[in-house]
Amino acid sequence: MIDLEENKNTQINQRQPQDKKDKNKLIIIILIIILIILLLGGGAFGLVYGAKNGNARKARERDNLCTLAKTYAERGEYDRALNRLDEYLEKNGDDAGIWDLWNEILDMKKAADAEKNNEAATIVNNYTTQPGNFTIDVDTSEISSAMQDSISSMKDALAQTNKQAEDNRRAMENLLKMQEEQQKAEERRKQEEERNAALRKQQEEERKAEEAAAAEQRRIQEEKRKAEEERLAKKNAALKKQLDAVNSDIQKGKTALDTGNLDEAMKYFQNAQGGITDEFDRETIASKGSEIAQALYEAAEKADSKEKRQELMNQAVTMAENAITINPKDPAAHYIIAQNALNNRDYNKALEEMKAAVEYDPNNYLYFYNLGKIQYTMKKYSEASSSFTTSCKLNGNFAPSRYNLGLTQKQLKNDTAALDAFRKTIDIDSRHEKAYLEAGKILSARGDYTGAIASFEEVLKINNINVQAANLLGGVYYQEKKYEKAENCYKRALTMLDADKDATEMTMAKYNLSTVLFEEKKLADAERYAREAYESKDSLKTNTSKADIIYNYALILDNTGKGDDAISVYMEVLSKNPDHSKTKLNLGNMYLSLNPPEVDSAINLFTQVYNKDNANIEANNQLGNAYLAKQDYKNAVKFYQNALKLDSKNNDIRANLAKAYAQSGDYDYAKSTYTELLKSDKENWDAYIELAKVCIQLGDNENAEKYLIYVQEKNPSYRKSEVSSLLDSI
Repeated sequence: MIDLEENKNTQINQRQPQDKKDKNKLIIIILIIILIILLLGGGAFGLVYGAKNGNARKARERDNLCTLAKTYAERGEYDRALNRLDEYLEKNGDDAGIWDLWNEILDMKKAADAEKNNEAATIVNNYTTQPGNFTIDVDTSEISSAMQDSISSMKDALAQTNKQAEDNRRAMENLLKMQEEQQKAEERRKQEEERNAALRKQQEEERKAEEAAAAEQRRIQEEKRKAEEERLAKKNAALKKQLDAVNSDIQKGKTALDTGNLDEAMKYFQNAQGGITDEFDRETIASKGSEIAQALYEAAEKADSKEKRQELMNQAVTMAENAITINPKDPAAHYIIAQNALNNRDYNKALEEMKAAVEYDPNNYLYFYNLGKIQYTMKKYSEASSSFTTSCKLNGNFAPSRYNLGLTQKQLKNDTAALDAFRKTIDIDSRHEKAYLEAGKILSARGDYTGAIASFEEVLKINNINVQAANLLGGVYYQEKKYEKAENCYKRALTMLDADKDATEMTMAKYNLSTVLFEEKKLADAERYAREAYESKDSLKTNTSKADIIYNYALILDNTGKGDDAISVYMEVLSKNPDHSKTKLNLGNMYLSLNPPEVDSAINLFTQVYNKDNANIEANNQLGNAYLAKQDYKNAVKFYQNALKLDSKNNDIRANLAKAYAQSGDYDYAKSTYTELLKSDKENWDAYIELAKVCIQLGDNENAEKYLIYVQEKNPSYRKSEVSSLLDSI
């Protein structure tokens, strides 16, 4: 009979190997699942969806894109959302809102990945550490090897993912940088176009003003001719008929000129001249010749080629000279010859002929205006002022005469009259850009910064790319210590300039910007722009200007602790301008600050400045410092006294003088000088302490104690141990 209990145990023992295998398989499956979860959590989704990056879909409207990306993120499809945003940002890299959403979803993805990793770790922990109903006893060597291989593969995959992400980031940065550079180039191109358009518009407005004035003069002359012709008509009907034929030919000639047919025009003009017989008086004959000359001159001014212009001008001059031969007092003919001489830079002849024009037509404001321009060009400013003034009297609404009168008065140093002329120019033409600019310069020089700012801002309203106005406005803000506004103005000027075409202006704008940034304590940026100005200094014409640019760079290097570099740059300043006083003073100070100080070198530099200008306060003060360092108290006192005479309210110099007296043993003088200093500077704690030391030397312990206790009460931490030690010694 079979024992049932024994059979039962036998069956259990027979099942154990099979159960053990099943458990091993289960563990392997679980571990594989864990590895897959870890792989997915470490960036596998990035690799899967990364392949889809190349399949870019057509961009939707921005708001739909945001909604879609948020929906993907809410469903946990972060990579899908980020890929869609990446596609959009490749084309619209400056959209700050989309960048914010991109960062928000990336943070959500990182949080989700971290949570998955924690869950995976929990699963592993549960299977490996929690007690159960059975004990797992398996050979894990192969599993460990497989896990290590999987982990290595996972690390490789993660490294590849991170490298791809870094490559994508760099590609995005390069794309954004390229887009930014393209945008800047496009902005510069547009600004250049705007600047050229503004210049053309300004020139066109000036040309139209002068053309309108010329047309008005022609109208007046025509009325005069008609009146003369009517007089002749009444005298002789036959002459009237002949004159009508002449006028008809002249008009046909003008029409031919308008169509560019010079040959045909000259035929009509010759016919007209042939019709003017000796029966007419000399004035009439000459006036018809000058009328033809005027038509040819105006056609020459409008010619589209240099050759055509010269041909027309030659014909005009010939006609004008013929008219003068017949009637030397013909003003229009003299005017044409004067303009031709001016074009040829024959200023003496131009002046002579234009004087003849105004002599024979003293009521012609345009003639006086042109006479003034010739005189101004020849630097005959007093005469030019008289001519422009006469032109303004003859026509008070002609803005060019009034503006040029202002320029002339400015050359004569009559700034009040100049400012008045510029303001009247603006009354005539409220958009006269140049008048606002010149008025602003005068107001700035006077210290009327409010008025200057208003003027320069008006210029920028009329022409928002006027570089000169932006620079001048920056200068005014700098004088007012409104450094942030000055910085903005100079940066605005820089954006308007082309480095190749505007090298000089670019250099000066960077120089100005560096000085403002230096005042704002933005030393790194100040050094950058100072260095860039220094590197382009050769765009300036004079060594004096170059020296100022070099000095500015040296000064900033000096103040940023780059003393060795500063010294070499200071020396370069002196190679351009050997008399640059500030450079010598700064170099001398640097020699004094060396350890040990090079006192004699410093004295040599300070003395050079003093010998050239003995009223230079800093030179006297620094000579005092140098001689004090040399313990030459007599000279130290001498130069401190000189400096104090030049600036009696300067307490720094007064303190230096007191120190020199004290070190030389002249304690009474030292006490008197410190006492005088403290009358105007009651919180100069150093002076109180030094005065106390002097009192101790004089045996005046009572006052010494009084000064030291005063420092202890009012500023307890100031030179605390020294004050206590001095009190203990009394």
